[in-house]
Amino acid sequence: MDAQKECVFVSEKSKIFPSTRLFFSFLLCLCFVALAIGTSNISQSMVCMVKKPDTNFSCPLAEPEVEAVPCNHPKQFAWSSIQQGLIYSGQNFGSLFMFLTGWQADRLNGKWTIVAAMVFIIISNALLPVSAGVSFALVFFLRFLSGLGDALLSPASSSMITRWFPPKERPSALGIVTGGRQIGTLIILPVGGWLCGNDGSKFLGGWPAIFYLSSVVAAAVLVIWMVFSADKPSKHLCISHNEEAYITRKIEEENIGKRKQRKSTPWRAILTSKQVWVAVAALVCHEFPLVIMLQFLPKFFSDVLGLSNTVNGLVSALPMGILFLSKCLSSSLASYLTANGHLRKTQSCKIFNFIASLGLGICIAITPLMGTLQQSVWAILILCMANAFAGLHTPGVQTALVQLAPAFSGIITGIAFTVAACFSIFNKLLISQILVTGSKHEWTIVFEISAFVAILPTIFFTVWGSAERTEWASNRVSVPKDADQKSNDSESSTSSTIQAFAKYSMFLSHDLTNSA
Repeated sequence: MDAQKECVFVSEKSKIFPSTRLFFSFLLCLCFVALAIGTSNISQSMVCMVKKPDTNFSCPLAEPEVEAVPCNHPKQFAWSSIQQGLIYSGQNFGSLFMFLTGWQADRLNGKWTIVAAMVFIIISNALLPVSAGVSFALVFFLRFLSGLGDALLSPASSSMITRWFPPKERPSALGIVTGGRQIGTLIILPVGGWLCGNDGSKFLGGWPAIFYLSSVVAAAVLVIWMVFSADKPSKHLCISHNEEAYITRKIEEENIGKRKQRKSTPWRAILTSKQVWVAVAALVCHEFPLVIMLQFLPKFFSDVLGLSNTVNGLVSALPMGILFLSKCLSSSLASYLTANGHLRKTQSCKIFNFIASLGLGICIAITPLMGTLQQSVWAILILCMANAFAGLHTPGVQTALVQLAPAFSGIITGIAFTVAACFSIFNKLLISQILVTGSKHEWTIVFEISAFVAILPTIFFTVWGSAERTEWASNRVSVPKDADQKSNDSESSTSSTIQAFAKYSMFLSHDLTNSA
């Protein structure tokens, strides 16, 4: 039986993937890469899709009554600032359904829920270039569909993390998995900038190719996910018996229980929990300023710094790369500190979140001071620093949300990101209303509002935040540890290299032959 479960890329002796759950975290990361590419692409393509008032094109034999369009140039649209704001926020309207999907995320099969999410991403991007020439409402609807994909993926992944990873590994798992958002953005922004430029427009048709490419990537990820993923460790064909036993025992100690055996959702306890709403508020304050980083950064570089489309795409990707590295490194550090007893879970979340919110707020506040082309290098460096601080929210409030009630993590995540989506819609519409001309003064207002919101969690989350499991989160009687379990939980394979890696990543298979 064990031999049938052995798989070349995830066996305990594998030099590539020391454990199946590490491999699974990369699979979930790929799904977030596809999601980010399929949703963040609008930030760069919008710069190319919308007509600028001062743009004057001329083509041979152009008549006065005929609108002049550059030769071989993709169509542009005269969308108002309100219409642009609605298109930007269309994804967030779809994300509002995260409350409903989160409600069922802990009961549904996570694998097929994510399959549905990928299908929405594929359809919404494949049809958008054609729909843009037909109706603005169709574009909004397709962006709404991409938001539905996010509404399915985020709660499902949070729920699967609680079933695949023991508590001490979850900060690292979250860092790897959600880091896919930054990887996807890091890929699509420079590629989109090139496609919007003259060379890209001539070769692949300009901005429409951005959406077609996004659809192809999501389709490829869908195939990989369907072949190699599983809803829980016991269903995965490549997992070893030792690793499956280790995960099962550690999850059992957490009193989550099997999904079919769980008690009904404690709605009253969740909706009246101070810890939950403090974490939700901190998440909103984290997501609010990131709207600039994820959606409006290319527009800022175009309006204020005057960067070309190609350079804009490359530069806009830099902060996303810094954010990804920050999330991964800080999450691994948090796992190391809590696993070795240096910090308790709540202490770790509060410290990382305090540094993240304070640094992010300060960096965003001083960015408008570097609002000229001559100061563009400093502006880019400060925005990179802002994203480095923002990455520390992953071992902060995002880890707290998963730890408060692991058995109902999908529901809590759904509530949190639904509330965050509401504020993101408001933020995008507000920014679109403020940025009438795209002047430096208008952008200063946008940055200062975001800086104020970003710094608020340094007060309320530091005082009232928590990452300890709540009393109402337990489903059954606690299973006590045996003495030999305590001593063997951290055993790894005989390889010294893998042992060193385990100390920091905590994703290696465990030798449980003496700890049954």
